[in-house]
Amino acid sequence: MEVTRETVAGIIGGAVAVLLQIALAPSIALAAAVPNFIVVFCVVRAVACPDHAGLLLPFILGLVFDLVGGGPVGAMALVLVLVTFLASRVYLVLNNDTLFMPAAILLASTMLVEVLYGIIVVACGAGVSFGEAFLYRVLPCMLYDCVIGLLFYPIAIRVLVSRPLGQPGTPQLR
Repeated sequence: MEVTRETVAGIIGGAVAVLLQIALAPSIALAAAVPNFIVVFCVVRAVACPDHAGLLLPFILGLVFDLVGGGPVGAMALVLVLVTFLASRVYLVLNNDTLFMPAAILLASTMLVEVLYGIIVVACGAGVSFGEAFLYRVLPCMLYDCVIGLLFYPIAIRVLVSRPLGQPGTPQLR
């Protein structure tokens, strides 16, 4: 296995996302809406570098989320693997070098993660109906994650994506 800049940035970013999820997310919750930094990181990484996104990091981060949170173990891991794979492939097909397509794919993927996770949690016996879960948990968290994802995407493009020399935004060696 070759250690690349994208791999190191992904591992460090995943560790930061876990730390933010554990330490910061409960502190900035708005009513029942708790941001999910792990989902945001995985989806943004899948869109920012679709060739190097991979499935192992979303799986591991999803398992960490499941073990730290109170949901069924494996649910977020399954959802993150499916959605990040789908997001990276859709981005490879629909990329037109504008800001609209990554933003649209980022928003749709984040929404899909929250809805699928809500369905799995309700199906596993959360004790609430899907309507209540969607209205009071899924929808607010989905909006919160979308805002954080849109704020995080420009930073991720700078940090996660390596550009060859001569490309705009990279230093020139003299």
